[in-house]
Amino acid sequence: MTNLIIQYIIVGAIIIAAVIYFSKTMSASFKGKKSCGKGCGCDMKQSDIPEKNNS
Repeated sequence: MTNLIIQYIIVGAIIIAAVIYFSKTMSASFKGKKSCGKGCGCDMKQSDIPEKNNS
């Protein structure tokens, strides 16, 4: 195989991987899945948040 064919195979694989990743993220978005990344703070309950003491 020539170098050009190998380059086309690599570029094609990268494009296919990007399309699969994009389709998975979009399908999760349209399903209404409520998930966040770690440390965003949205999973904290109201009782977990300390209240400020305004004295």
